Amino acid sequence: MIEEIKNAAEKSMGKAIESLHQSITKIRAGRPNPSMLDQIEADYFEVKTPLKQLSNISVTDASTISLSVWDKTAVGAIEKAILNSNLGLSPVVNGTVIHIKIPPLTQERRLELTKILKKEGEQAKISLRNIRRNINADISNLEKNKKISKDFERDYIIEIQDITDKYIKQSEDIISKKINEISEV
Repeated sequence: MIEEIKNAAEKSMGKAIESLHQSITKIRAGRPNPSMLDQIEADYFEVKTPLKQLSNISVTDASTISLSVWDKTAVGAIEKAILNSNLGLSPVVNGTVIHIKIPPLTQERRLELTKILKKEGEQAKISLRNIRRNINADISNLEKNKKISKDFERDYIIEIQDITDKYIKQSEDIISKKINEISEV
């Protein structure tokens, strides 16, 4: 029974960490990364389509991402989607190839991104703690229904806390790594 509860906790907390990963990949660190464009969808024949389904995305040099668009009718929609993405990117169209120059980060922008990252990290911790609270409530209900003893309840809650601490440490490591990446000049 406790193994099922612990597995459920691990699975839920793993999803929270995965969500954190996805949210911080959108935050650029001053160098090109094709995953920056993962969240952008172009309006292709009135259907929201991810850029990676419309083009081949590659890093061409230390500050440029290139998109080789497969259908030339999609170039305008992709350009518009990139401009409207709030990533501060300016695409340059050259036939069916779109070049995106990644500008270097200013010190003000680095501080702003650091604040955003810390906020994302705190949101992840809140999610992890909410998962812990719900699982602890389930454990307490087992004790109230006389399915486990008070001692087992305490032991299980301690085990769930250990799992929570492990995932909180992971989220902190992810955020500090990204902050260090942004801080590099």
